[in-house]
Amino acid sequence: MESLKIALVSDWYYPKLGGVAVHMHDLALYLRKLGHEVDIITNDRETGKETELKREGIGLIKVPGYTFGSIGINMTVFSRNASRLIPYVRNYDVVHGQHAFTPLALKAVSAGRKAGKATLLTTHSINYENSPVIKALARMAFPYFRYYLGNPHRIIAVSRASKEFMRRFTRIPIEVIQNGVNVDFFDVPLSKEEAKEKLGLGERVILYVGRLEPRKGISTLINAMKHVDGTLLIAGQGSMLPLLRERAKLLGVSKKVKFLGVVEYSRLPLYYRASDVFVLPSLSEAFGIVLLEAMASGTPVIGTKVGGIPEIIDGCGLLVPPGNAKELANAINLVLNNQSVERRLSRLGKRRVEKVYDWNVVVRKIEALYREVLDEVVGDG
Repeated sequence: MESLKIALVSDWYYPKLGGVAVHMHDLALYLRKLGHEVDIITNDRETGKETELKREGIGLIKVPGYTFGSIGINMTVFSRNASRLIPYVRNYDVVHGQHAFTPLALKAVSAGRKAGKATLLTTHSINYENSPVIKALARMAFPYFRYYLGNPHRIIAVSRASKEFMRRFTRIPIEVIQNGVNVDFFDVPLSKEEAKEKLGLGERVILYVGRLEPRKGISTLINAMKHVDGTLLIAGQGSMLPLLRERAKLLGVSKKVKFLGVVEYSRLPLYYRASDVFVLPSLSEAFGIVLLEAMASGTPVIGTKVGGIPEIIDGCGLLVPPGNAKELANAINLVLNNQSVERRLSRLGKRRVEKVYDWNVVVRKIEALYREVLDEVVGDG
């Protein structure tokens, strides 16, 4: 089949940490493996991925402009007409924006539509994020979103919950294609005991990986540690770090809780493998790529009954109500104290990831959608 020229566009590529950056980077790598020409278009900042992208034959194009703080959106692009981005996208077959509520993705897709390209937009949200700043901006920008979300030929939602949220804004066709995970990368050839020894960890290890933000529900997880005999590892950074440290002290569990900071991505598989259970205690979550990473590592997972999390776990892990420390502690103890439960969830989770969420499976679905939209564009032309 003929190879395509594809632009993946987002404000939220590295150095901003999170699921959008991981998804976009992996998608670029797997599209390249299929033989397509791929460029990443993002803000004018050091990404830390320049060397890897060059080695993999993936272009990196940076759009000048003022990037607004930790939110990471290009305010210069936000304030200008989308047509200013046509020179960036005119040479591609497909323009694929990542994250539906950021200006670079929205306006690049709009520019691509004006230039006669196949345009798609992936939404990674089920709300405006639990940031007061983003919520305030989003309310003011509602007409802006409604307008620009009418431009793509297709919207991809990473979960059914994400699709329902997008229905508030647009009548554009929405396809659900879940995120993927590099199964081989997270399949560490070590036993759990060997991984623990390598990291200097003891028994009964609970792991959380992600940003330290209110919507992630980490306070509930720390509260649950009052009723759990084990060690909680928290890998990530964010605005809540000082509050979470203080919370652990006040509850008398600071000796049970270790804050690791940002763990280098190449070392994450070892931490997943060494852990007895992974917990994602979110209050709001469109998807949760970290669940896939844990499941691919053979680690049992516990998540909350919010957003796209139940769609991922689907009987292959445990679900608890959000914000309920007692129920969360009970679920953690069930896994830690029952080897048969741990083994069953490990086996089911790994099998589900390999069947449904392996990037080799997911990228074919996205590629097929690209070609479907291209056929429509050519037919209309």
